[in-house]
Amino acid sequence: MKWLSSKYAYPLMVLSLVLSIVLQAVWLRQLFISQKALLKQNLEVIVSTTAKNVMYHSVVADPGAHKRFDQLGRLKSFFMSDQWMQMRRAYDDLKVDGLRSRFDYNIDNDSTVISMKFNFSNVPGKKNLPANIHFNNQSEQVQQAAEFRSRTLMDSLVNDTLRKTGLWQKIGYALYDYGRDTLVHLSVPKKMFEHAAYRSGVYSYNLKHLHKYQLIVLRLNWFVLYTMRYYVFSSALMIFFTALAFYFILRLMKNQRLYADAKIAFTSNMTHEFKTPVATVAVALESIKKYQLSQQPEKLNNYLDISLSELQRLNIMIEKVLHLNEDGLTFHKAPYDVIDGIDKVLDSLKVQTEHYRAVLRFQPDRTEPCFVMADALQLSSVFYNLIDNALKYASPNAVIEISCFREKENIVVFVGDNGPGIEEIYKNKIFERFFRIPDQDVHNVKGSGLGLHYVKEIVEEHGGKISMKSEIGKGTTFKISIPAI
Repeated sequence: MKWLSSKYAYPLMVLSLVLSIVLQAVWLRQLFISQKALLKQNLEVIVSTTAKNVMYHSVVADPGAHKRFDQLGRLKSFFMSDQWMQMRRAYDDLKVDGLRSRFDYNIDNDSTVISMKFNFSNVPGKKNLPANIHFNNQSEQVQQAAEFRSRTLMDSLVNDTLRKTGLWQKIGYALYDYGRDTLVHLSVPKKMFEHAAYRSGVYSYNLKHLHKYQLIVLRLNWFVLYTMRYYVFSSALMIFFTALAFYFILRLMKNQRLYADAKIAFTSNMTHEFKTPVATVAVALESIKKYQLSQQPEKLNNYLDISLSELQRLNIMIEKVLHLNEDGLTFHKAPYDVIDGIDKVLDSLKVQTEHYRAVLRFQPDRTEPCFVMADALQLSSVFYNLIDNALKYASPNAVIEISCFREKENIVVFVGDNGPGIEEIYKNKIFERFFRIPDQDVHNVKGSGLGLHYVKEIVEEHGGKISMKSEIGKGTTFKISIPAI
């Protein structure tokens, strides 16, 4: 699976995410279409069922009919049946040239009679004529009043039912002349009627057969989307978490690649770092033996100082490497004179100072003691690292300014140089493990990328803080602040 590690990982993740979004969008679109169709079907059922109820109510409420209690049950079963609705729709929609229809119903104490009669005219081309309706010899005024009550009841029941289903969209209705199927009334503007999202079938709702009712819903899309809100939310959530997972995987892969590169660079640089002091000590000892420096105490001490300095530097590097695999360093804290500790570090760096032709200026405030509670070896290593870095990166002809003084309850140490400086974007990264500034000129100086990370950890373990100020072309200054005792 090595081929999948980096080159193809990013495009595959992007492709997978895009495909997930597309598939979710297609699924939601299909769901939207099916939900909208289902909603229209339910609206049609609501209108047809309400029309049956109102028609039954118009029969029961007819003042010209005399009904016994046992008739009501039979009437309700009949008028609420699907068969009656199918028969009524067929009768209402019948369109044949020359056809005349007659619809009668009569309810008395003994029986209920409903009759439909059809006859054809012999006059060619004569269209079907309006139904001839007879209802217990009622006057037109009485029929109009009954039809108005039924229409009001129809509209009220439809609105109540829709509100219970949660449909808050603007609705209206249209009335058609029963015999001629012409539009006679609109409860909404005609332009809105023509562009309505849904128009139901046309239903008669009263046996007087004066008008037919049609439900109008102006907008449906937002209501359908509202009913799908949980599906939309879950899809968005799934895509979000998928993208989040991909992001963390890519970030992990990037970090692993960075650490792998850092490991290679660390191995190469540490090999060089270890070889240098070992070679220096070997040369010093060989010179002592070869030139019989035991007879020249001054030169002997000089070579021994060189060896001691290099061995001390080697010991510090070994400490840093060992620290990589440990949960934490072991500290043996005791009162520590910071000024004296820096003096000893500077003495151990005399050879390097001469080698780099650098100038070290240590300006401590000796008017008051600068003691901290610290591990002498570890804190000395901090100062050694900072000064050694300044020697390496600011050379040749480096000028390194070191100061130490008491500031309120803290001991403050400044280590500044006149080197190339560090860009602002790397200000917080230089303390990360293995990080080295990506500059070819700087990388000519071998290093492990552990020094400043090690310095920061040691300072923080002593309850202190370290910060850095730098300006390109003018140098870098580190400030260390540790609680005084």
